[in-house]
Amino acid sequence: MFTRYKILLFFGFLTASLLCPAQQKEYKNLKTYIKESNVSKGRELVTKCLNDTLFNTDPKFYGMAAAIEAKANDGENMKLYLHQKYDTAEFFNSIRKIFEYTLKQEELLRNQNPKQATKVMKKNHEMLRLYYPNLYSGGMFFVKGKDWKSAHLMFSTYIDVSMSEHFKNDKYITTTRLPRAAFWSMVSCYESKDYNEVFRYQDLAERDSANYDYALQYEALSYAQMADTTKYINSLKRGLQKSSFSDYFFSRLTDILNETHQYQAALALNDSLLTIEPEKELYLYGQTVVLFNLKMYDKCLETAQKLLEVNKDNIQGTYYVGLCLYNKGVSYEATISPDPTSKEYKKRFEEVNQMYLAAMPYLEKFKTAFPDDKDKWLAPLYKIYFNLNLSDKLKELE
Repeated sequence: MFTRYKILLFFGFLTASLLCPAQQKEYKNLKTYIKESNVSKGRELVTKCLNDTLFNTDPKFYGMAAAIEAKANDGENMKLYLHQKYDTAEFFNSIRKIFEYTLKQEELLRNQNPKQATKVMKKNHEMLRLYYPNLYSGGMFFVKGKDWKSAHLMFSTYIDVSMSEHFKNDKYITTTRLPRAAFWSMVSCYESKDYNEVFRYQDLAERDSANYDYALQYEALSYAQMADTTKYINSLKRGLQKSSFSDYFFSRLTDILNETHQYQAALALNDSLLTIEPEKELYLYGQTVVLFNLKMYDKCLETAQKLLEVNKDNIQGTYYVGLCLYNKGVSYEATISPDPTSKEYKKRFEEVNQMYLAAMPYLEKFKTAFPDDKDKWLAPLYKIYFNLNLSDKLKELE
């Protein structure tokens, strides 16, 4: 144990004459806290010094800060060894802090004293190799506990260390788990609503073949949360092309194209997919919606009827059949001459009523299935009942 601290503190205990009085005092205190394993006091002092330029640019300080965390980790390790109750989160967080402070120490040394840095890094890495595998284990521990921010910190440290040029010659650094770590980092960032960070290890996360489809989903969902419509649409298109979860991406892609009134793009998309799978229920429904939005009611009716041939219980198809017949009736009614005494008027008005009569059972079926969606069925059914003089049904609505 003593050897580990000696490595970490290599630069912590240089000749006191090189330090100003304030540094001498605080370093003396830190040294005492390390010796006495007084982690709480040590951490309190480290936090204070991190905001002081006398310390936060000094490699010696970070070596001592890492030693405090090593003490904390050994304390939890000892509890585990003695079968006592221990703090798993504390165990893993102290390991991450050891890496954080040690790597900061090395960074400052490389800038201030490159020759000395090489010597210190060699000793530090002998120690860090013992901790490195626990970074991944800690990340998975926090994922299970849904502590997403802590999970991301563990995984990002695990990945950054492995990808650092300063660790490239360390044989204990393995790359086999990196894609999985990157994927879970992506998940953690999404769940903690840190959407920009979702893409930090995007390429690496997509190499996790077992979770590739889910990675594409998280990317698309993140763009949606960021309200970046262009990237969201492009991400959905990419998912539709590359993911085995094509239905997931198609549904959201057609939704956003309709919401942003890109009807022609949606129409072209549906046409291309229906050419490949002409009887796929999802594609027929998507085409039905966009044709309705384009007010192409005849084609919409034809597509919706085909949808019901594929699945007679598709309630959305039922709704659009009824709504198309109703809208055709409304449009036709608007062309009738306002002379109720003419034969032409009566004939054409009867044709309108036949359209309403044809629409009624479809809309009523939708009403039964979705009684709370009154904004969809109330107005058309009211007009149908009124035109057809169905007083009993009209009273029910009123």
